[in-house]
Amino acid sequence: MTRGALLKAVGGAAISSALLTAEAYAQSSGTLSPVQSTLQQLVSALTGQIATSLAVLAVIACGFSAWAGRLTWGLAGSIIFGIVLVFGASQIVSFFQSAVGTGG
Repeated sequence: MTRGALLKAVGGAAISSALLTAEAYAQSSGTLSPVQSTLQQLVSALTGQIATSLAVLAVIACGFSAWAGRLTWGLAGSIIFGIVLVFGASQIVSFFQSAVGTGG
């Protein structure tokens, strides 16, 4: 799966879940709990066991590339930076929220 196809799939899933929760939001007498639970499930799916397995496979691919002498530092840095962003996203957001004094 290419990066563009993956982004389209994730974007489509996010849009469809937002549209599907609109009816639940309208029926929930003004609370945001259906939207919050849907978004939390999406975050859990994107940072759970599947993402962990994909990250391990990416690191293994880097290892095989290095073993074959074909690893570029740009590729290795991109993979590591991507892993840091995916799994550190909640800590990064919490840091910025505390820096500006909002959220919790």
